[in-house]
Amino acid sequence: MDDKLDELLKHALTPKDEPDIWLNQKIVRQAKEREDMRENTKKTMRRVPAAALAAAIVLGCGSITAFAAWKYLSPQNVAEEFGQTKLADAFAKGDAVLVNETQSYGEYDVTLMGLISGKDLSVNPTFDEEGVQLELDKTYSVVAIKHADGTPMAKTSEDAYADMEFFVSPLIRGLDPVWYNAFTMSGGYQEMVEDGILYRIAECDNVEKFADRGLYLCVLDSTFYNNEAYQFDKESGEITRNEAYSGLNALFQLPIDASAADPEAAKAYIDQMEQELFGDEQQEDGKEQEAVNKSQGINTVAETIKKITEENIDQYAKKIANSVQICKPDQENNISYKFKQKGGGGTKGKMRMSDCFSGDEKFKVGGYWGSDDSYYMETFLLNEDGTVTYTVYKLK
Repeated sequence: MDDKLDELLKHALTPKDEPDIWLNQKIVRQAKEREDMRENTKKTMRRVPAAALAAAIVLGCGSITAFAAWKYLSPQNVAEEFGQTKLADAFAKGDAVLVNETQSYGEYDVTLMGLISGKDLSVNPTFDEEGVQLELDKTYSVVAIKHADGTPMAKTSEDAYADMEFFVSPLIRGLDPVWYNAFTMSGGYQEMVEDGILYRIAECDNVEKFADRGLYLCVLDSTFYNNEAYQFDKESGEITRNEAYSGLNALFQLPIDASAADPEAAKAYIDQMEQELFGDEQQEDGKEQEAVNKSQGINTVAETIKKITEENIDQYAKKIANSVQICKPDQENNISYKFKQKGGGGTKGKMRMSDCFSGDEKFKVGGYWGSDDSYYMETFLLNEDGTVTYTVYKLK
């Protein structure tokens, strides 16, 4: 009887047509205005080797009811939260592929909201070694992760947040995911916790070129790819979930039209990746270990950064002298910072004071980036006069 009632309610509450995107954005804005006691959230940026700072939000409404817009942030608004105006414009124009599929494994409900691909969609520039700005061609996707029992996800200001580990990556049919995943495809991500939901905004090199092969998106409870969570059939090329895995190992089919494929570009990309991963003289039996080592390298960096405090930072990292800036909050209580490395590259951004510090917190490690033996991180220190000292360090 209860099952039948649930089914009737489901059909009764499902709209016949998709709600208008502007209507949903209006609902979100109204909800924000009415919620006077809304908690401040902090946004965290984490980078992986060769990753450019970028974000994409695709939180389309699809077939959910209009009141669900109160639950999830809209694509345009969230992109704007990260200062990604180009992406926000792309979402507003309807260029995204909406998915809105939810899978539940382990203790989590994971929703793939959607994805978008294209060139020059990030406001954060990336430079080559000679200082020339690069035009990056990327795929951006967004997932929303929440506890299945309704318990709010840990806020970024809470100790429990550091214990949450997730890995989000496109996978390509026919290519072993141990070697071909976000870590090896110039991946990176931003995330934040809003109203008890964690939003992960992931990026990597544009995978549309592989659309004719078949594409997946995995969401895993780990900081890097775990070969035990999925199964790869070398003969068919299929990638499937390992049903025996006890944690979170969601796997979504990406509905990217096969007409977007570029077989020649795909082959060139694979050839380049194999060269970077294995080299000309890499022995066949050593390929897998080489790829695993590269994937786990960034995890070691992440673990090191978790140990860093204001008091022990000199033990783990060396200050970049010309990066130090004293940032004064503007009228909206935001601080702005910018750093350019010698030879090209660097970072810049704007952050709300409430996103930097909460409670009695006075020191914060922000984003980190790099590759091989050269990793950098940015720190924020709250001074007694209310200003913030921004500093970039090179990890030892």
